[in-house]
Amino acid sequence: MKRKPFDTIWMIIKYALMIVFAIMCLYPLIWLFLASFKTNQELYVNTWGLPASWSPVNYVNAIVKGNILRYFGNSVIIAVCAVLVTAILATMASYAITRMRWKLSKTTYNIFLLGMMIPVYALIIPLFSIFKTMGLLNTYLAVIIPQIAVGLPMSIFIICGFMEGIPRDLEEAAIIDGCSIYRCFTSIILPISKSSIVTVAVVQFINVWNDLLLPRIFLTDSSMMTLPVGLTNFQAMYSTDYVGEIAAVIITIVPTILVYIALHKQIMEGMVAGAVKG
Repeated sequence: MKRKPFDTIWMIIKYALMIVFAIMCLYPLIWLFLASFKTNQELYVNTWGLPASWSPVNYVNAIVKGNILRYFGNSVIIAVCAVLVTAILATMASYAITRMRWKLSKTTYNIFLLGMMIPVYALIIPLFSIFKTMGLLNTYLAVIIPQIAVGLPMSIFIICGFMEGIPRDLEEAAIIDGCSIYRCFTSIILPISKSSIVTVAVVQFINVWNDLLLPRIFLTDSSMMTLPVGLTNFQAMYSTDYVGEIAAVIITIVPTILVYIALHKQIMEGMVAGAVKG
């Protein structure tokens, strides 16, 4: 069957727009990468061109002067702990809400969804008072606990939307064969829900990794601060070293880009699976 001329023209326009949009999204990242190898003088003289030499001196300055590796390690600890706990709790809660029959399941789900309506700024003062009383200020837990609490509602919303579409016949057949409820959860529901769990983990990782508010308030020791906070400190101390700041920015954004590139297929599947199966 021959393609109509209008369909061909529309396809060309569609792909052209997609290419333009992709260039618009990628070019700022490419420019940052190229600028991170330039000198301050070269950044002004040759703003849009390639660097004269590919010297890593700006990255060395960001690591040595800005102590970026220390902040990087703090961010990794906080992000990994918050993501793991959020994913585990959200998966278990979603399973209980969607796959078990009990009277308050819908009410519990709605209570979790109410958490999406509470802005994190409204939690700062009570959390600060609680953490001060408990002696948790200036510890990783002071950032990890609020990140888990803030991330749970959205995580449960995404995973519940996926689990509701899983046929119950799978669990009923497993139970007839002698599987316990825990075995059904670990051997049947978890493997099927992998894409939604990965989506939750990536979204939570990006939110925690880029968060500036909570570490800025609850962490006072410079050796405990995360990358976004360290980046602001580096900018304050070396406000004229623009290329050094750009190198520090590259170090900050690389992990989120790599995570998204590695798991983008699972993210897309997790975001649309609930709607398709529902």
